[in-house]
Amino acid sequence: MSPAAGDKPVNPSNLIGLDYRRVPQWAVDVPLFDVHTHVRTAEGVEAFFEAAAAYGVRRVLSMQSILEAPRLRERWGRRVGFIAVPRWAEFALTDAFSRQWRADLAEFRDLGATLCKFWVAPPMRDEHGLTLDHPFMEPIIAHALDLGYSFMVHVGDPTLWWNSRYADTARFGTKRAQYQQLEHLLRRVSPRLVIGAHMGGTVEDCDLLQELFDRHPNYVIDTSATKWVVREVSRHPQRVRELVIRNADRVLFGSDCVTEPRHDFDHYASRYWAQRTLWETAHDGLSPIEDPDAVGAPLLRGVNLPPETLRKVYAENAIRLGLDA
Repeated sequence: MSPAAGDKPVNPSNLIGLDYRRVPQWAVDVPLFDVHTHVRTAEGVEAFFEAAAAYGVRRVLSMQSILEAPRLRERWGRRVGFIAVPRWAEFALTDAFSRQWRADLAEFRDLGATLCKFWVAPPMRDEHGLTLDHPFMEPIIAHALDLGYSFMVHVGDPTLWWNSRYADTARFGTKRAQYQQLEHLLRRVSPRLVIGAHMGGTVEDCDLLQELFDRHPNYVIDTSATKWVVREVSRHPQRVRELVIRNADRVLFGSDCVTEPRHDFDHYASRYWAQRTLWETAHDGLSPIEDPDAVGAPLLRGVNLPPETLRKVYAENAIRLGLDA
């Protein structure tokens, strides 16, 4: 969407001219727990925490460097908890990286982390041959279990990417093939909790999500990756509504907000506005967030979940599963 000559440039976080500081009255008044963020630094994130608070988010779980985590804890206290992640920029299938990863797991645990994240999207399969059932992962998984961790996993990406960047399935595997490794992990760590990031990576296929729920009692999903989730839920809101209500104890709230110096209040608020509007209302119109993957103008068609389901998704499930410790 391009502005006409002389017009004010379009804000990619506010395509429809909202005043994000005029927060709507939501369907439920409950403190939200955001289980999926990336608060990368302790400084320069005031706008993020301001937007989170304005939209009812009491606490977030964040993925960031182990080197930054102590400073985040000192600056923001209980408003942020941690998900243990390795030093992905240094990733290599070596004993040295494995040792460092295991050491970082222990250090994150000392900071109170109870979740560790495995990012095994198709590029990891292509570049390193890494999947969750690769022998390299076994000592990492075993050490995480010994330390008392539960798990968050990113295995799937948007289905439409298999028509473009992942079209070579000999390199990346099919979309369904990504879930063989997930089921390996679910069996390996059962009954320990496993969270499927981004609506399990397959909000496009509610039947697959239901199959995974039915086969694995330790599997839950989060709602993160706001643009992707809004776009795909809006294609079949009634089907997603049925899935979430049927599995109301298995869905957690997440935004996937990533803090960057260039982002302002509106950027972060747009993610929370879109998420809450998607789940709580029957909105049927444009999404405020620019979405390069959308065909035409990005749409937001609300799911309008009942209040009892919203309370579970927003807070009660995270507390029951021990993520609010």
